[in-house]
Amino acid sequence: MALELRYPRSKWWYGRVAIGERRILKNLAVEVRGNVPPTLTELGDMAFERTRAKAQAALEKLQLDLKKRSSAEELVQTIHEIRTGSRVCSIPLAEIGSRWCAVLRRRPLSASYQKQKIACIERFIRFAKKTSPSLYEMAQIHAPLANAFCRAELARGVAAKTYNHTLIHLRSVFHVLRKEAGIAENPFAAIPLQDGETVFRKPFSVEELSLLEEKAKADPFIYPLVVTGMCTAMRRGDCCTLLRSSVDLEGGFITVKTAKTGETVQIPIFPLLRGVLEKALAKPAPRPPFYVFPDLEAHYRVNPDHLTDRVRRVMKAAGFFNQKEDEAQRPTRGAVQQKREHGLRKASLRDFHSFRVTWVTVALTAGVPLEIVQKVTGHRTTAIVLKHYFQPGREEFRRTLAGRLPALLGDRSAQPAEAFNLGELRAKLVAMENTTWRHIRDDLLRRLPAERNVTPPAPPKSAFAA
Repeated sequence: MALELRYPRSKWWYGRVAIGERRILKNLAVEVRGNVPPTLTELGDMAFERTRAKAQAALEKLQLDLKKRSSAEELVQTIHEIRTGSRVCSIPLAEIGSRWCAVLRRRPLSASYQKQKIACIERFIRFAKKTSPSLYEMAQIHAPLANAFCRAELARGVAAKTYNHTLIHLRSVFHVLRKEAGIAENPFAAIPLQDGETVFRKPFSVEELSLLEEKAKADPFIYPLVVTGMCTAMRRGDCCTLLRSSVDLEGGFITVKTAKTGETVQIPIFPLLRGVLEKALAKPAPRPPFYVFPDLEAHYRVNPDHLTDRVRRVMKAAGFFNQKEDEAQRPTRGAVQQKREHGLRKASLRDFHSFRVTWVTVALTAGVPLEIVQKVTGHRTTAIVLKHYFQPGREEFRRTLAGRLPALLGDRSAQPAEAFNLGELRAKLVAMENTTWRHIRDDLLRRLPAERNVTPPAPPKSAFAA
């Protein structure tokens, strides 16, 4: 352990310390001041000797921190050696992404998800190498470096949601690889998440859905995707990769495992969707796996943003677009994006995922039980559905409350009966389960016309009466 100078190339004091079998040169963040002597064996002026003392104290503190960290790591090594008979070898920085992908999971990661998360890991590695070029293994990552990276992410201007996703991912990476990497403490464990604005997608009204469906007919390529999204509440990827084996036209249901949550959902096939599916299934399947919409699947696999652009064109034709200066005179039904207070990109208000929000909002507003909605959407918790997907507008709130509140206040005569057809009645009866039948029964009884106290007419007199 010794102090070093690189004056006049650098104005900072350096310390040479040992980490294991390696010797590294560390900037001590103490500025050199005063008259610098020819060699460090000679004394300088008072200002120089004062900075030398500060640098020596910083070097001793660094050495003490390294000893504490080494002791913690050695304890992990000892425990691991007692349990397994071998010592832990840390993971090189360049291998973090591949090691994380190789971890056993309940279900395999999709290629797009792996690509996205590995990019996040590589961004952190580039920052770490730029900050400390001597870093070469995962065990060398410490909490101050993790904090510095998170501060740099915030300074970059990312939205709170993006920042939180990055932090949660890196925290998870260091957690699942900690034993293999020989890490005593997770450097990201104590870093808090950020509170930020949440911009929810806007649902479409029933009339707006009809208009969008009509405008989509002008684009035969994207029309099946729009209709499938409207009628099933499936995500874009699940619609594009829908398999023929998942469609039961005779039974009237689609049964599919969602790519995001892995939940198996059952979705009834409505008449509008049935026409699209029958037309698609009538075409010969080109090759396995047999997709219902092979052209959509091919575009989704190569360039999913192209599908987003095509859906946006349909929305623009229906009147949904961001009103620019050159289009100030053109009326718009609503914007498709909104600027964030913090964030590099605009928040999406209306896109393909809005069909999913619309489906949930319309279903819950119409009184469909939440349990049935979850069976269609595949959400595991009701909190996610109610917070992110149930977004009724003010008119829907007013209309629903106007129809429901009289019954709650005791005046059932003021509440008009809600008519339902045989198809809806059959669907509700089929959906009855041990946990939902009471709710469905009460809803059906409520919607029946109220009984009136009417005196029945007297029976006609018989001709044989005495």
